[in-house]
Amino acid sequence: MAVTSTRALDIVRRLNPITGSPSSPIETAALLDSFGYSLMPRTSVHQGMAAGLATLMGRAVGVGVERATDVLVSPARPLPARLTARAVLGGVGAGLELLPGHEDAALWHAGLRSGGELLWLGSVGGALFDVGTYLQDRYPAQQWVRPALTAAAGTGAALLLAKRRMTARRAVIKRWPVDQRATVPAAVGIGGVVYAVGVGLTHGYAASRDGLIRHLGPGFGKNTLGRAGNAALWAAGATWLYNAGVGYIGRANERVEPGYTAPPTSDLVSGSPDSLSPFEDLGQQGRRYVTDVVTPEVIEQVLGEPAKAMPIRVFVGYNSEPLYPAGRAELALEELERTGAFDRSYLLLVSPTGTGWVDQTMIESAELMTRGDIATCAIQYGRFPSFLCMQKVHLGRSQFRLLVWGVKQRLASMPPEKRPKVLVFGESLGAWSSSDVVMYQGIKGFDHYGIDRALWFGLPGLAKWSRNGMARGSSDLVPEGTVGVFDRHEQLAALDDDARQRLRAVVLMHDNDPIGALSPDLLVKRPRWLGRERGRGVPEGMGWAPLITFWQTGVDAMNAMVTVPGEFGSFGHDYRADTARFVRDAYRLPAVTGDQMDRIEAELRTLELHRADRIKASHLEAAPPAPAQRKNGEREVGGVPLRVRRTGGAKWLRSLLRKPGKAPGDIQ
Repeated sequence: MAVTSTRALDIVRRLNPITGSPSSPIETAALLDSFGYSLMPRTSVHQGMAAGLATLMGRAVGVGVERATDVLVSPARPLPARLTARAVLGGVGAGLELLPGHEDAALWHAGLRSGGELLWLGSVGGALFDVGTYLQDRYPAQQWVRPALTAAAGTGAALLLAKRRMTARRAVIKRWPVDQRATVPAAVGIGGVVYAVGVGLTHGYAASRDGLIRHLGPGFGKNTLGRAGNAALWAAGATWLYNAGVGYIGRANERVEPGYTAPPTSDLVSGSPDSLSPFEDLGQQGRRYVTDVVTPEVIEQVLGEPAKAMPIRVFVGYNSEPLYPAGRAELALEELERTGAFDRSYLLLVSPTGTGWVDQTMIESAELMTRGDIATCAIQYGRFPSFLCMQKVHLGRSQFRLLVWGVKQRLASMPPEKRPKVLVFGESLGAWSSSDVVMYQGIKGFDHYGIDRALWFGLPGLAKWSRNGMARGSSDLVPEGTVGVFDRHEQLAALDDDARQRLRAVVLMHDNDPIGALSPDLLVKRPRWLGRERGRGVPEGMGWAPLITFWQTGVDAMNAMVTVPGEFGSFGHDYRADTARFVRDAYRLPAVTGDQMDRIEAELRTLELHRADRIKASHLEAAPPAPAQRKNGEREVGGVPLRVRRTGGAKWLRSLLRKPGKAPGDIQ
């Protein structure tokens, strides 16, 4: 009975938010901070992830400061000695935090100040733990009831404060059009799972390391070898799990949607009978892209004036052969030549996102406003969601560089007056990969590659254009007035004609877009967007904390774009409501009247609704026909529709998997 009571007493003490462990006070503070103001609304899952990650950061700080304290004074020493050591460490940390700082401070300088802040916070938390445990030992409880009531009161107070903070956040942050619920109990439960997984992995790593060191035996060299070997084994395991996971997710690229099984009949798009890029090799996003091209009939209906031409769309999929980067670019150039793209007035080169997704609303805007006198081209470089495809940015960059350079060489053979204007577009990861092409040359790179103008939506904070200041115009590579960053169209419209004419690159970046705000600098440095002057959608009450804000913003990035087809928003990473007007002004496209612009935006919503119905359709006949599939109001489908649930993947892979005596269709 006494053993059971002792165990119960130990358990309830561990649940105390102050005296559970030396890191408990700072863990509790980090947990409460995660329920505060944020850039995006959160579901219970997102809030739970934010809470779990914040608590793990608090634990890491607390454990680190505790180890530093143990170096100065033994844990067995009396309370005054421990508090003195913590006061020394806290004083050093406070001194580092008081170092002069400014927005343009170097990362190492900001890191010193942030490290100092964490040091004194951890010292204060450790002191609270020491005093609390001292009082528990000085006035011991004979039963577990009093510690349980104390732990319950502390936990209840923390949960109540968390609920109040979450309620205050809801009142400030705009909601997505989709209902997203978040409750404190669910968030805390999910956060507990995240925390347990993190602690479990930490203990597992330490256990395998210690076991390997014991197996190798004593000695500095063997100790070092054991630590290095353990790290290598865990890195290899994590890499294998990552590759297996993203490989499974990437299979969606081969999925054939019933509403997009019919190959196009127009020779002006990829995937048609004469195309060098077969319809089945375009992938899921590519098939959507070439199917949904705007037609002259739609242009005339919307603008009330004759169309100039049928738009051209070229797409080279991830599975297209040859597989080397130059091969895909060469194939795209051949497709541009085949379709007559160089005879159009505008040539729009697009870098897609990680899955190969191209912003159809943006493409349709350009096709409508140019009256169809435009060709667009995109090359797929990945088949995973963007947050899993960042390692592919270098491939996207190299392919895009080869594409724009090949276009420049082709246009050099044409008279200057007959050359199309070369425009560049990218959104999210596509903005990163395309902007990286000129990252070392700045605006001079535009002239080097023959680029007239560029438009980037949601440029990630991880991109070099963002990190080196070129997006803000603070780099010597960016002459004043050549780059503009805007939160909304009213800011661009407020510029005079001369200022808009000087712009070569327009970056549409919502102030509260966490994908644009997320950067490694957040770990140790307060960002500009959390300064005294806050942008649209950035809560005044939102603060910055070392380590924690980075992970909080990362969680917000996961919920940065929750859309409803046809309901365009200008919030977070949703740029659809801004698209048409930015496309017109950033690229200096032919003028449209106010009434025409209203009809264009209405048509963009209608096209997106129809596209959503095609994506969800269970079979081809249930899907509304795309504009290019309609003739005299009836569906017109040419060619043989794809009839498999998935395409076979890359041809080189199919050839390796094919067994002797089996036909290609037998490959599963």
